[in-house]
Amino acid sequence: MGAIDNTISSQQQAIHLAGPENSRLFFSGPPRALTGTIPLVNSGADKQKIRSVAVSAGDLKGVAGLPLRDFPFYARLDPGEQANISGRIMLDRGTPPGNYDVTVTVGSRTLPATIYVTEVVNLRIQPRQITILAGSPSSYTRRLVFENLGNVDLPIGAQCEVPLFESIDLVSSMLIGLRKADKASAESMVKGFLREWSELEVGTLVIKRDAKILRPEQKTGIDVEFQLPPALKPTRRYHANLQLYNAPVSVDIYTTAKVGSSRKRKSDPQ
Repeated sequence: MGAIDNTISSQQQAIHLAGPENSRLFFSGPPRALTGTIPLVNSGADKQKIRSVAVSAGDLKGVAGLPLRDFPFYARLDPGEQANISGRIMLDRGTPPGNYDVTVTVGSRTLPATIYVTEVVNLRIQPRQITILAGSPSSYTRRLVFENLGNVDLPIGAQCEVPLFESIDLVSSMLIGLRKADKASAESMVKGFLREWSELEVGTLVIKRDAKILRPEQKTGIDVEFQLPPALKPTRRYHANLQLYNAPVSVDIYTTAKVGSSRKRKSDPQ
């Protein structure tokens, strides 16, 4: 039953669900933010308020992993007042997407309700910033922690590729290009700038790991191998931005020797 002030029992509660006999309530959204509208009426002679709504939700669980039996909901109505008030149900974040039939009770009346849980893709990767001090080996391995905070399975593929850029800002690149260009015309100067800008991409960073499927609420460490392109020059800084689902990872590479001049090594100290 919906709860009101401690001085009034649920049997005496004058606030109850409104609407026609065939009414059905609807809540929709991600598991942690299912929103819907609850129609209420105060049929009593006094001002009353409620602070929670009772729900019969079968096997659905709340945010603490316990069966959902009620949810916080605040309403304060004057005698005879009617209102449509927005409410929010919070479920366990791993609740699979789909439709769920429940019942909602306020006062002396119970109505059926449909909860529509939407798909949530939410991957977290730690650390979010990787630094590689690259000597002659062309491959380096780091341990990353992958956590599925959504409610659907997330396949983690065995390989992805991203462009790798030399870390020179746009203004510096423009000035270098202009300095190298023929000053005879504006066209040649623009071409020089664009040529220098295009050369900031030095190749492709290849990222490899064991392919797996990450289940909702699963958290695991995965060894990730970073294979560097052969054209990297010594004493330079290079940068790449990775994006796996919604999870960004920034990679900075500082070269201390010419990459690829010796046999591949699987790991190195950071």
